[in-house]
Amino acid sequence: MSLPETILLTGLPRAGTTLSCHILNNCPATLALHEPMKPGDFEPAAGIDAALSRIQQFAVVTRQQVLQEGKALSQQKDGAVPENPVAANAVGGGLRPMDVSLGLIDVSARALPADFTLIIKHNALFTALLPELAASFPMYAIVRNPLAVLASWNLVDLPINKGHIPAAEQFDPALKSKLAATPDVLDRQLHILEWFCARYLQHLNGRWLRYEDFVKEPRTLVGALGLSEPDAQVPMRASKNTTYDLALMEQLYTGLSGFGEAIWAIYSPAQVDELMENIRASR
Repeated sequence: MSLPETILLTGLPRAGTTLSCHILNNCPATLALHEPMKPGDFEPAAGIDAALSRIQQFAVVTRQQVLQEGKALSQQKDGAVPENPVAANAVGGGLRPMDVSLGLIDVSARALPADFTLIIKHNALFTALLPELAASFPMYAIVRNPLAVLASWNLVDLPINKGHIPAAEQFDPALKSKLAATPDVLDRQLHILEWFCARYLQHLNGRWLRYEDFVKEPRTLVGALGLSEPDAQVPMRASKNTTYDLALMEQLYTGLSGFGEAIWAIYSPAQVDELMENIRASR
């Protein structure tokens, strides 16, 4: 019997990382958890090794809890990892709030074997802890067209909407200082986007998975992680990129054009231009 495997999943915020967990939970002998650890419980002053040890211990404890109690800790809605952690409708201020909470999910009905694959997803926290995590675990990042990512950031009631990413800033003083010295919200968001992409370029050696691929064909995600095919057909999902406000998209497109370097190593200007043209044509 092979040793149980723990895979770490990270990615750009609002790039489909929670959807990827939802899809992967359709695979046999696989459990994918959405941000089960509280970034505030990590102590940057204790160093990277302490953070790595906390994550390793969490994986051990989670395996024991799953096998002994049939339960696991995760951000969840109605007892399961949802496709989208953000509410469908905006509330006060016109922003969409988070619609998940941290709690135990019941996985006993899945009868997971002792060597099940455990997948743990955190966006900013795991990205901040590269390269140490990538040297200790199989690790992948979810990415998405940067124009669509920026658009989503501007619609949600999260710190990223204001150009901050606390879980990353607590481990990266240089990023924190850069954002504090940048007055414009969009400029801060662009620096955050570049920071994420630069980390993936440096430490993941091409191990990133595109939202645009697996949203159309979920099996591309499953295959990339080397998992068994889902027991049932996983439905394809339509991208909603063309529903964004045109004035907002023009503003974001202008700001993004020519900014950064790492962003354009993952997505080409032509891919961003194509998305913008599709949005314009849909009006």
